[in-house]
Amino acid sequence: MYPVGDVARIVGGDLLRGDGAVPARIVHDSREISEGDLFVALRGRRTDGHAFLSDVFAHGACGALVSDPSSAPAGARNLIVVDDPLEALQRLAATWRGSLDATFVGITGSNGKTTTRALLAHILRGSDRIRGVFNAPKNYNTDVGLPLALLAMPEATSIGLFELGAERPGDIAALVDVLAPRVGLITSVGPSHLDGLGSVEAVAREKWSLVERLPPDGIGIVNADSSDLRRLMQGAGGRCASVGIERGDVRGRIEQEVPQLILTVDDPPMRLAAPVIGRHNAVNLLLAGVTAHRLGVPTGTIEERAETFVPVPHRLEPIDAPLGTVLDDTYNANPASTAGALRALARCGGPETRRVFVFGEMRDLGPGAHRYHREAVDLALDLGIDAVLPVGDRAVAACRTRPADTIRLVNRDELRHTIRSICPASRDAFVLVKGSRALELERLVDELVRDGE
Repeated sequence: MYPVGDVARIVGGDLLRGDGAVPARIVHDSREISEGDLFVALRGRRTDGHAFLSDVFAHGACGALVSDPSSAPAGARNLIVVDDPLEALQRLAATWRGSLDATFVGITGSNGKTTTRALLAHILRGSDRIRGVFNAPKNYNTDVGLPLALLAMPEATSIGLFELGAERPGDIAALVDVLAPRVGLITSVGPSHLDGLGSVEAVAREKWSLVERLPPDGIGIVNADSSDLRRLMQGAGGRCASVGIERGDVRGRIEQEVPQLILTVDDPPMRLAAPVIGRHNAVNLLLAGVTAHRLGVPTGTIEERAETFVPVPHRLEPIDAPLGTVLDDTYNANPASTAGALRALARCGGPETRRVFVFGEMRDLGPGAHRYHREAVDLALDLGIDAVLPVGDRAVAACRTRPADTIRLVNRDELRHTIRSICPASRDAFVLVKGSRALELERLVDELVRDGE
């Protein structure tokens, strides 16, 4: 990282009491400060980072990027004063990105971004042709998270993998301008963030801006099973490769969905077996395999590495429990990911298996939210799921419109007991726990996994 004097010059700020320190990291969360970090005091909807300046310096911060130096403790060193700390953070990240000799990969989509990124990182790390792979931490995919992830990327790295998220028009374009990727992946398009984007068609256009803004030698790799993306690809010429199960230049045939996913590909010839489940993960696996191949990884290495992949926590993650298996899909939820998880649940086990769906409501779906929730309930009933337990107002409301013996309306504190009463003692049960992140349904997963300890 640059010394604080260079940071101030790059962001156009004034340096107060500079001492030449070189920050260990750039951090925006005061709770994560360690000795030698540079703190970015961002003003958010709920908190203002300036309120935590005393704390961060007490915990060893070497300096801070601020708009109000009067909030800092007396004598604080290396205060870089700017009009807008967020804009300064983004400028610093773009400069750091420009100094790195690496191939940058941007990944976006309504579903599957993190799983595809994790699969691709795992495959790339198995190749002796690649010097080093940086896989952005967590899901840092916003106007704050992406710059922080970029600034954490070491110089001695040949490939960097980053997610790009969008809640409103223009978000992807702004992130692409910072990241400047040469490779762009679009995993899917579906009803997500509709409060800000308005329609699925608008979601598709927003995601497509990743491919539109690639450089002339860029590579776009896109899910051709999406009709919205296919329409947008028609004018792309040779700018992108399309992959899919039903459509695309490269197609995968699903040989098995559970207990692990197995795909075969004709060109390039590959058999991809990975410990993820469900048809909706097939394109994620295919995107990762095809992208790795485009980046120079031999097919044999791709096959070997796919088999040893470890599923991403909270994303349809199978976990052993006293009742059988809990499918932890608690990170987030929208209609497409919920439908995919339900279809995977329906294929788990055998004729005597009990299947339970803890249906957490799906947030940020705009005016059509109630319809999407009713459709999820209808799908669960059509698939023959043995029990549906809704959590959250919209999920409960949708279940009330669909009277069925399999629907159980219980209080949240009764969920664990109800699930235990539904599932037999034979451990032949699968419980899908799925819902938006705000519901914190991972707590229920922990309870079910710990049952009997």
